[in-house]
Amino acid sequence: MADTKAHTRYRLKPAKSFKKGEIVPGVTTIIDGQLAWNKNALIAWARREALAGQDPEKIKNEAGKIGSCADCLIGCMVTKKTPDLKDFTSNQITEAQKSAQSFAVWWDESGLIFNEYQKQVISEQFRYGGTLDLILSGDGNLFLYDMKRSKGIWPSMKIQIAAYKNAYEEQEGKRIDECYILHLQEEVVTPIRVTPSEIKAGWEVFKHLRSLYDLKKVF
Repeated sequence: MADTKAHTRYRLKPAKSFKKGEIVPGVTTIIDGQLAWNKNALIAWARREALAGQDPEKIKNEAGKIGSCADCLIGCMVTKKTPDLKDFTSNQITEAQKSAQSFAVWWDESGLIFNEYQKQVISEQFRYGGTLDLILSGDGNLFLYDMKRSKGIWPSMKIQIAAYKNAYEEQEGKRIDECYILHLQEEVVTPIRVTPSEIKAGWEVFKHLRSLYDLKKVF
Protein backbone atom coordinates (compact mmCIF):
# COMPACT_ATOMS: atom_id res chain seq x y z
CA MET A 1 0.00 0.00 0.00
CA ALA A 2 1.47 3.31 -1.04
CA ASP A 3 0.54 6.94 -1.36
CA THR A 4 -1.38 7.21 -4.65
CA LYS A 5 -3.17 10.55 -4.39
CA ALA A 6 -0.98 12.32 -6.94
CA HIS A 7 -1.41 9.54 -9.53
CA THR A 8 -5.12 8.80 -9.17
CA ARG A 9 -7.48 9.48 -12.08
CA TYR A 10 -10.94 10.61 -11.07
CA ARG A 11 -13.87 10.00 -13.43
CA LEU A 12 -17.43 11.23 -13.41
CA LYS A 13 -20.26 8.79 -14.04
CA PRO A 14 -20.51 7.65 -17.68
CA ALA A 15 -22.45 9.98 -19.98
CA LYS A 16 -23.31 10.11 -23.66
CA SER A 17 -20.33 12.35 -24.42
CA PHE A 18 -17.96 10.33 -22.21
CA LYS A 19 -18.91 6.64 -22.18
CA LYS A 20 -16.16 5.82 -19.69
CA GLY A 21 -16.83 8.92 -17.65
CA GLU A 22 -15.11 12.29 -17.97
CA ILE A 23 -11.74 12.53 -16.22
CA VAL A 24 -11.77 15.41 -13.73
CA PRO A 25 -8.94 17.03 -11.75
CA GLY A 26 -8.08 16.11 -8.17
CA VAL A 27 -8.31 18.47 -5.23
CA THR A 28 -4.54 18.88 -4.82
CA THR A 29 -4.07 19.48 -8.56
CA ILE A 30 -6.64 22.27 -8.47
CA ILE A 31 -5.24 23.92 -5.35
CA ASP A 32 -1.55 23.61 -6.23
CA GLY A 33 -2.10 24.94 -9.74
CA GLN A 34 -4.10 28.03 -8.81
CA LEU A 35 -3.13 29.05 -5.27
CA ALA A 36 0.24 30.57 -4.30
CA TRP A 37 -0.43 31.66 -0.73
CA ASN A 38 2.52 29.68 0.59
CA LYS A 39 4.90 30.64 -2.21
CA ASN A 40 6.97 33.19 -0.28
CA ALA A 41 7.46 30.83 2.67
CA LEU A 42 8.58 28.02 0.34
CA ILE A 43 10.97 30.30 -1.54
CA ALA A 44 12.49 31.52 1.74
CA TRP A 45 12.92 27.92 2.95
CA ALA A 46 14.55 26.83 -0.32
CA ARG A 47 16.91 29.82 -0.19
CA ARG A 48 17.98 29.03 3.39
CA GLU A 49 18.67 25.41 2.51
CA ALA A 50 20.61 26.35 -0.63
CA LEU A 51 22.74 28.88 1.29
CA ALA A 52 23.49 26.14 3.83
CA GLY A 53 24.81 23.94 1.02
CA GLN A 54 21.76 21.66 0.89
CA ASP A 55 19.69 20.64 -2.13
CA PRO A 56 16.08 21.79 -1.44
CA GLU A 57 14.64 19.49 -4.09
CA LYS A 58 16.43 16.48 -2.65
CA ILE A 59 15.21 17.34 0.86
CA LYS A 60 11.66 17.75 -0.44
CA ASN A 61 11.71 14.42 -2.28
CA GLU A 62 13.11 12.58 0.74
CA ALA A 63 10.45 14.08 3.00
CA GLY A 64 7.82 13.02 0.48
CA LYS A 65 9.10 9.44 0.50
CA ILE A 66 9.08 9.34 4.31
CA GLY A 67 5.55 10.72 4.29
CA SER A 68 4.40 8.09 1.81
CA CYS A 69 6.01 5.38 3.91
CA ALA A 70 4.30 6.70 7.06
CA ASP A 71 0.95 6.74 5.24
CA CYS A 72 1.54 3.15 4.15
CA LEU A 73 2.34 2.00 7.70
CA ILE A 74 -0.63 3.83 9.19
CA GLY A 75 -2.97 2.63 6.46
CA CYS A 76 -1.97 -0.97 6.99
CA MET A 77 -2.32 -0.52 10.73
CA VAL A 78 -5.95 0.62 10.54
CA THR A 79 -6.93 -1.82 7.78
CA LYS A 80 -5.01 -4.71 9.37
CA LYS A 81 -2.92 -5.42 6.27
CA THR A 82 0.76 -6.21 5.82
CA PRO A 83 2.73 -3.18 4.58
CA ASP A 84 4.76 -3.45 1.38
CA LEU A 85 7.88 -1.36 2.00
CA LYS A 86 10.10 -2.54 -0.83
CA ASP A 87 10.13 0.90 -2.46
CA PHE A 88 11.54 2.62 0.64
CA THR A 89 15.05 2.82 2.08
CA SER A 90 15.89 1.68 5.60
CA ASN A 91 16.30 5.31 6.71
CA GLN A 92 12.91 6.27 5.25
CA ILE A 93 11.27 3.34 7.03
CA THR A 94 12.94 4.21 10.34
CA GLU A 95 11.77 7.82 10.15
CA ALA A 96 8.26 6.82 9.06
CA GLN A 97 7.95 4.33 11.91
CA LYS A 98 8.24 7.20 14.39
CA SER A 99 5.09 8.80 13.00
CA ALA A 100 3.31 5.46 12.74
CA GLN A 101 4.08 4.56 16.36
CA SER A 102 2.90 7.98 17.53
CA PHE A 103 -0.28 7.54 15.51
CA ALA A 104 -0.87 4.14 17.15
CA VAL A 105 -0.70 5.72 20.61
CA TRP A 106 -2.99 8.59 19.61
CA TRP A 107 -5.53 6.29 17.97
CA ASP A 108 -5.65 4.01 21.00
CA GLU A 109 -6.19 6.95 23.34
CA SER A 110 -8.81 8.57 21.09
CA GLY A 111 -11.21 5.65 21.35
CA LEU A 112 -12.41 6.36 17.80
CA ILE A 113 -13.59 3.61 15.46
CA PHE A 114 -12.05 3.06 12.02
CA ASN A 115 -14.45 3.48 9.09
CA GLU A 116 -12.48 4.10 5.90
CA TYR A 117 -8.95 4.76 4.69
CA GLN A 118 -7.87 6.31 1.35
CA LYS A 119 -11.50 6.76 0.34
CA GLN A 120 -11.88 8.02 -3.22
CA VAL A 121 -14.70 10.52 -3.71
CA ILE A 122 -16.10 12.37 -6.72
CA SER A 123 -18.17 15.54 -6.86
CA GLU A 124 -20.40 15.18 -9.90
CA GLN A 125 -21.77 18.69 -9.35
CA PHE A 126 -18.43 20.51 -9.20
CA ARG A 127 -16.46 18.01 -11.33
CA TYR A 128 -13.47 17.10 -9.17
CA GLY A 129 -12.19 14.15 -7.21
CA GLY A 130 -10.13 13.44 -4.14
CA THR A 131 -8.78 10.75 -1.86
CA LEU A 132 -9.54 11.09 1.85
CA ASP A 133 -7.00 9.81 4.37
CA LEU A 134 -9.18 8.70 7.27
CA ILE A 135 -12.83 8.53 8.22
CA LEU A 136 -13.29 7.70 11.91
CA SER A 137 -16.39 7.66 14.09
CA GLY A 138 -17.37 7.95 17.73
CA ASP A 139 -20.46 8.81 19.80
CA GLY A 140 -22.59 8.83 16.68
CA ASN A 141 -20.39 11.40 14.93
CA LEU A 142 -18.32 11.07 11.77
CA PHE A 143 -14.83 12.60 11.63
CA LEU A 144 -12.61 13.35 8.64
CA TYR A 145 -8.85 13.35 9.25
CA ASP A 146 -6.25 14.49 6.72
CA MET A 147 -2.71 13.48 7.69
CA LYS A 148 0.18 15.95 7.27
CA ARG A 149 3.87 15.69 8.13
CA SER A 150 4.78 19.27 7.20
CA LYS A 151 6.55 21.61 9.62
CA GLY A 152 3.62 23.99 9.56
CA ILE A 153 -0.11 24.06 8.92
CA TRP A 154 -1.03 26.18 5.92
CA PRO A 155 -4.37 27.66 4.76
CA SER A 156 -4.26 25.48 1.63
CA MET A 157 -4.57 22.40 3.85
CA LYS A 158 -7.85 23.67 5.27
CA ILE A 159 -9.14 24.46 1.79
CA GLN A 160 -8.21 20.91 0.80
CA ILE A 161 -10.12 19.29 3.64
CA ALA A 162 -13.16 21.50 2.94
CA ALA A 163 -13.21 20.19 -0.64
CA TYR A 164 -12.88 16.60 0.60
CA LYS A 165 -15.77 17.12 3.00
CA ASN A 166 -18.04 18.46 0.29
CA ALA A 167 -17.27 15.63 -2.15
CA TYR A 168 -17.73 12.95 0.52
CA GLU A 169 -21.08 14.33 1.66
CA GLU A 170 -22.31 14.66 -1.93
CA GLN A 171 -21.24 11.15 -2.90
CA GLU A 172 -22.09 9.24 0.26
CA GLY A 173 -25.10 11.19 1.46
CA LYS A 174 -23.61 11.28 4.96
CA ARG A 175 -22.65 14.29 7.05
CA ILE A 176 -19.10 14.83 8.28
CA ASP A 177 -19.51 16.29 11.77
CA GLU A 178 -15.94 17.50 12.31
CA CYS A 179 -12.77 17.84 10.25
CA TYR A 180 -9.20 17.61 11.53
CA ILE A 181 -5.69 17.91 10.18
CA LEU A 182 -3.70 15.17 11.88
CA HIS A 183 -0.24 16.70 12.25
CA LEU A 184 2.37 13.93 12.40
CA GLN A 185 5.74 15.09 13.72
CA GLU A 186 7.89 12.09 14.60
CA GLU A 187 6.99 11.39 18.23
CA VAL A 188 4.12 13.89 18.45
CA VAL A 189 0.68 13.60 16.84
CA THR A 190 -1.55 16.67 17.09
CA PRO A 191 -5.15 16.72 15.86
CA ILE A 192 -5.90 20.27 14.69
CA ARG A 193 -9.60 20.98 14.33
CA VAL A 194 -10.67 22.88 11.23
CA THR A 195 -13.51 25.05 12.49
CA PRO A 196 -16.90 25.34 10.74
CA SER A 197 -16.07 28.93 9.73
CA GLU A 198 -12.76 27.75 8.21
CA ILE A 199 -14.57 24.95 6.37
CA LYS A 200 -17.13 27.40 5.03
CA ALA A 201 -14.48 29.87 3.87
CA GLY A 202 -12.26 27.08 2.52
CA TRP A 203 -15.10 25.71 0.44
CA GLU A 204 -15.82 29.15 -1.04
CA VAL A 205 -12.13 29.54 -1.95
CA PHE A 206 -12.04 26.09 -3.52
CA LYS A 207 -15.07 26.79 -5.72
CA HIS A 208 -13.27 29.85 -7.11
CA LEU A 209 -10.12 27.79 -7.66
CA ARG A 210 -12.16 25.15 -9.49
CA SER A 211 -13.53 27.86 -11.82
CA LEU A 212 -10.03 29.27 -12.37
CA TYR A 213 -8.79 25.80 -13.29
CA ASP A 214 -11.16 25.77 -16.28
CA LEU A 215 -10.73 29.45 -17.16
CA LYS A 216 -6.96 29.00 -17.31
CA LYS A 217 -7.38 26.72 -20.34
CA VAL A 218 -8.63 29.67 -22.40
CA PHE A 219 -5.24 31.40 -22.39
